[in-house]
Amino acid sequence: MWVKDFVDCLESSTLDHPRLDEAIALKELHLPKRIYKYRRDSNYSRQNLKTDTVWMASPDSYNDPYDCAFTVAEEQVVTALKKSLVTEFAKVYKLPDTDAIEQIEKAMSGATDPLVFLAEYIAEVNGVTPGNNPQQMAEFVSLMAPKMISDTVGVLRQWRKITKICSFSAVNDSILMWGHYAQDHKGFCVEYDLEKLEPDHPLRRTLYPVIYSPQLYDLTSFAQKLVGPNRQEFNPSSPLLGVLHKFDGWKYEEEWRSISYTQAVVDEHNWTVPTPSRVFLGTKMDSQNAKELVAICEPKGVEVCQMALAKDKFELSSQSFAH
Repeated sequence: MWVKDFVDCLESSTLDHPRLDEAIALKELHLPKRIYKYRRDSNYSRQNLKTDTVWMASPDSYNDPYDCAFTVAEEQVVTALKKSLVTEFAKVYKLPDTDAIEQIEKAMSGATDPLVFLAEYIAEVNGVTPGNNPQQMAEFVSLMAPKMISDTVGVLRQWRKITKICSFSAVNDSILMWGHYAQDHKGFCVEYDLEKLEPDHPLRRTLYPVIYSPQLYDLTSFAQKLVGPNRQEFNPSSPLLGVLHKFDGWKYEEEWRSISYTQAVVDEHNWTVPTPSRVFLGTKMDSQNAKELVAICEPKGVEVCQMALAKDKFELSSQSFAH
């Protein structure tokens, strides 16, 4: 239930009434005590273990092509843009104050094209003169609006380009994740103890829960407010929700992700994290590889454990690694 409250906080946040801090406080209350990173046993992952780093990746490189994707109903955003221009049209073409409120309300509430509707009325009242044809201007804006909105949505889609993510799990005993992300149980899993970190630690601060859904997150209302007349209702937290939503078929991962944004597109890169508290070796890890990983962990004071198969059910457990 708390995740729903977390989403509600972010969705109801506006420039006038920001609720991001409230959402982060709620998230802090429900952080898992520990998070886990499943790894292949490779030179690269060993180097990360040695240097206390993880890889911040672009969503484009993730195995899920829908990761960080969202949907926008562009025709609704076009309508919002036109409505935002209606009041300006009334001012520019000097619609009499006695008529302005009534005609603007009609344009906003029922007109198929609010700009064209208002422009036709202005032409009737004020007439049309060379260089002062509200109908021509309305038709031009209506023609250009879809292109303007398409460009705006294109900018929103760049959000995936400036986002970098490192994914973790709240569990270390997922048979599926050991198979998918840890080299068919030949790899290892790194544990980070969040309880030992201060609330403002970068890893804690940037961690967010993944929200599993059967549908793409809809950013239509965000885009409408972006082009609408009342900017104070704009919600700057909406793109974060787009990044956090994921197909509910991945629910078993219990994912938490560390998210960073930059103003410009940057390359994927390593990021410094705390020294792990424990490292778990896969049930099928080669004995020589296990010794080499122990040799990395021992000087750092990192406990090494071995995953084991239960004898009577589909379940993994862990125990101290026997040298």
